[in-house]
Amino acid sequence: MIHSPEVFIDPVEVDCLLGIRSEFGGLAAIEAACVGRSQFGSRVDQLELLRLRILDAWALNDHVVVRGLPRSDDGSTGLLVAMLVFAALKPYRNGQIVKHFRMSPWTTALSHTTAKGTFHTDINTASSPPAATVMQCLDPDPDAPRYGQLRVARIDSLLDVLETGGRKDALRFLREDRVTMLNETSPNGWSGTMFGDGMLRFHAESLRAAQRRYGSNPPDMESCLAAIEKAALAVSKPIDLASGEILIVSNHRALHQRGACSVQFREYPKVFDSRRVAVFHTLVEPA
Repeated sequence: MIHSPEVFIDPVEVDCLLGIRSEFGGLAAIEAACVGRSQFGSRVDQLELLRLRILDAWALNDHVVVRGLPRSDDGSTGLLVAMLVFAALKPYRNGQIVKHFRMSPWTTALSHTTAKGTFHTDINTASSPPAATVMQCLDPDPDAPRYGQLRVARIDSLLDVLETGGRKDALRFLREDRVTMLNETSPNGWSGTMFGDGMLRFHAESLRAAQRRYGSNPPDMESCLAAIEKAALAVSKPIDLASGEILIVSNHRALHQRGACSVQFREYPKVFDSRRVAVFHTLVEPA
């Protein structure tokens, strides 16, 4: 049976996190001080059991769903949980750590489109991809749980399915072939072997973008991508997040995917409700 590990935050832990957020005064202040759980002061002891529950689930599954967090408009409570578990988070321009994404029917951008996504790892063309991705649901899909679901496919399980199914071509593609991936943050692309030393970097759309420009990826790439997608679906199950809840997933040892999303128009074409998430990345494994 495919298992989605879950950790539930109890009311005392919720009150503790909300108290810490109040003391910081807002997301920008938390981002500015984001150097791990030392910032929690005396309250860190109240959250130690929560940290250990998350670490135990992570050690077995390379991902964990944290449930019971109250609704957050900006991702600040999710960031506090990440600070509790990880010693370092990845900063972006102007020290921003939390990125906000709202699904829209009027874009084809992969991070905002309502179209179904493919299984992937994040920031896969970087010299050192992040260790983990954290996603907090700010607003669920208006037609959840039919839309806006997440999936996680652990690499070990994925490789086992490909091996059992005799897909030596897809295994070769992941383990041996030198490929190029290309995206908007890496206009010249990244080249190398996707899986090695226990880490996978993978994104079907980045591979296709590089193929369109350079034509240098393996000729059977599409067949291999189809086999990988099928195997990833076989070893994963849908994950629904309510407002406030978070998914923490390894960016080295697991693929993640988002299903198709919907919108609910309040005033066509510009005013609508849609799935909204906060996303941030960690530089290191859990501490």
